[in-house]
Amino acid sequence: MLLFQIVVSLVLFAAVCLCTWSLFRFSAAIVPAQFQAVRSSSLPGRNTLFENPLSGPVLAVALAMTRRFDFPGLRAKMRRDLDASGNPSSYTVDEYLALAAACAAMAMVAIGLTMGLWAGQRIPLVMFLALALGFAAPLWSLRSSAKARMRRISKKLPYTLDLIALMMSAGSTFTEAIEAIIHDDPQDDFNQELRFAIAEMEMGITRAAALENMAQRVPIDTLLSVVGAINQAERLGTPLSTILSVQAQMLRMYRSIRAEKLAASAGLQILLPTLLVLIAALLTLVGPIIIQLVRGDFTMR
Repeated sequence: MLLFQIVVSLVLFAAVCLCTWSLFRFSAAIVPAQFQAVRSSSLPGRNTLFENPLSGPVLAVALAMTRRFDFPGLRAKMRRDLDASGNPSSYTVDEYLALAAACAAMAMVAIGLTMGLWAGQRIPLVMFLALALGFAAPLWSLRSSAKARMRRISKKLPYTLDLIALMMSAGSTFTEAIEAIIHDDPQDDFNQELRFAIAEMEMGITRAAALENMAQRVPIDTLLSVVGAINQAERLGTPLSTILSVQAQMLRMYRSIRAEKLAASAGLQILLPTLLVLIAALLTLVGPIIIQLVRGDFTMR
């Protein structure tokens, strides 16, 4: 019991020190959302909790607090996840950290009230765990959204390359082909990234730089190789439609190889559940006989 009290006291002391440090240190530099100018020119106005008259003042306080936490590793990871998830609300890293901090505070308050009303006591360690889980939940949700969007883009990539190559073979330019694909399905994840790349090129950025920025926003190995092949074809003067067709075929071949590997490993993955089911069935059949043998009640008929 004494050890538990010492641990709780140390945790509370660390929490107080962290809050004091966050209040009185210099704030971190405000980093705007990447490609914010491009997004603001192509997306409607935001309608998030920060613009809500009820939650806005509370989140403003949380935003002022989170701007004082300068953790480069965490901020860089969140920046990558925000870009990869599409960031439809154009959140900055500070704003998403403020949302995570607000979720952490609500989780701690909810657990504290629940324990106080039902159990009649408040365990500081449990409330601290609720605080940590409440802060980690939005980060985990953001990471899951980013991974799901990258999978959708990876699945759509070879078909989009085939369409671009087909339209370029028919006489369209690379930009015209991309604009036609975007117009056909503007809500598609990959088409949205292509739209941002086109908007960057309209702002004066070169095509190579715009495509490299797209590959940085969506860190997929296949997309990075496609962008590298396109930029190399532009430097060497190779027909771009041919390069895109070859890249699409390579992506399909890579997908087939990956499917074969997953199919080969599926047999090993299903082996353990099958073995457990067989053991359970065997125990169900033989279990009563074993119990009778142990008790000495088993008789041969």
